[in-house]
Amino acid sequence: MIVPEEFKRFTRCFLQGSFDEAIDERDWIRRALQLNSIEQRAVIKKFIVGLLSAETDLGELQKVWKSGQPSYGISDGHIRKFLEDVRDLIVD
Repeated sequence: MIVPEEFKRFTRCFLQGSFDEAIDERDWIRRALQLNSIEQRAVIKKFIVGLLSAETDLGELQKVWKSGQPSYGISDGHIRKFLEDVRDLIVD
């Protein structure tokens, strides 16, 4: 699977300690999204929509997340919900 550079960059927007500054996880995601342009967010959303609609397995979701070498990992039991939240928080 080819992961867009925009998504890889997005995974690195979750900087060390950034979760501590957020009100909750959705706020944390919003803050990371704000570090990306409207065009980048559109690419990220399109990629996540395709990923989730293909019912990609957890192992592949983890590979995709880790492809950007993020500072934070997302647990197997939560990664699908996390990506759904990212998708839902990107306003067209």
